[in-house]
Amino acid sequence: MKNYYELNEKTVIEYVNNKLDFFAEDAIYECKEIGDGNLNLVFRIRDTKNDKSIIVKQALPYVRAAGEDWPLDINRGEIETRILKLEHDLTGGLVPEVYLFDGDMFCMVMEDLYDYKIMRYGLMDFEQYPKFAEQISDFLVKTLLLTSDVVMEHKKKKDGVKSFINPELCEITEDLVYTEPFHIGARNNVEESIKEYHETQIVNDKELALEVAKLKFDFMNNAQALLHGDLHTGSIFVNQNHTKVIDPEFAFYGPMAYDIGALLANLIMNYISTEARCEDEELKRKHKEYLLQTIKDIVNLFKSKALKLWNEVVTDKMAKTPGFKEFYVNDVLVNTAGVTGCEMVRRTVGFAHVKDLDGIEDDIKRAKAKMDNLNLAKIFIKNRNEITTGEDYLKLIEKYL
Repeated sequence: MKNYYELNEKTVIEYVNNKLDFFAEDAIYECKEIGDGNLNLVFRIRDTKNDKSIIVKQALPYVRAAGEDWPLDINRGEIETRILKLEHDLTGGLVPEVYLFDGDMFCMVMEDLYDYKIMRYGLMDFEQYPKFAEQISDFLVKTLLLTSDVVMEHKKKKDGVKSFINPELCEITEDLVYTEPFHIGARNNVEESIKEYHETQIVNDKELALEVAKLKFDFMNNAQALLHGDLHTGSIFVNQNHTKVIDPEFAFYGPMAYDIGALLANLIMNYISTEARCEDEELKRKHKEYLLQTIKDIVNLFKSKALKLWNEVVTDKMAKTPGFKEFYVNDVLVNTAGVTGCEMVRRTVGFAHVKDLDGIEDDIKRAKAKMDNLNLAKIFIKNRNEITTGEDYLKLIEKYL
């Protein structure tokens, strides 16, 4: 930390020019701090004369959303850089290219996705992305299956587990996703209008608590594959033709279901938000249909692609046993439904919410949407053994929403 200082919109330009030969000498700079996440500083630097731009992301030694009272290991940026480079190779470019990582400043410089949009905001504007399900299912299958024991040489995979150990950010997930939302207090952020519902329907449900405990300890002990660790619609850039996944600083070896479930949960919450926020009935119908189709396709494409790729890449002899690949993929999808429910609960009553739900302006509609979300989440968690296809998700969504 000797040479570390926090960058700002003025100092970051000089910093980049000292580190990289990226901008022309006659560049005219435009710089803006664009980070809206919970952890880091993020800057976009653009040369308006030559139309070139980059992104600079600097880790802070504390949780940005909470301030210096919540310190955080600043070395997470090094993990993020390594996994971005690995995922870039595994997926053929479904993540941004990294140009530089500075271990003194805990700073990463990477490709600017200037012609992309953060998916959460696009979906909140009721935009649709026809190639997303195909591309994100590729990302999931290649990053998860190809970093698992069924493919990797076992010693090399265990070295990967050690290399990507991420205890502080894993603890955040263990607490904020699998523990605090199912209790009263702690760092929870529960809207007054749903406090009673949260207590009676979530906190006091002992059967639910048991199932969440099972999921928590699977998350903590199942080093199945190298996860993104925070795969939601705010961590994805999209346009009509391409998808780019960003922000894998929560990466570690854990259960495949965690990445898939987190993504599905955020799509479902946008579906709920659309019902409450969209006043154009035809647009509402089309957007909800798109979301349902996308949810169904992601689940079914993950399953079919994983089973197909299995035959091409699996190296473990026992993993080639007839019937095992179907068991393995089905088990991932069972737990995916449980993770989906946990993510829906924590984004409603936990520390970090989603704008999809919080952005519903009408108080009554917002409260209803959040209670509907909690109710459906319980269904996913408790009934996850019966939810293994895209069609299973659609049946429950259409029944309970």
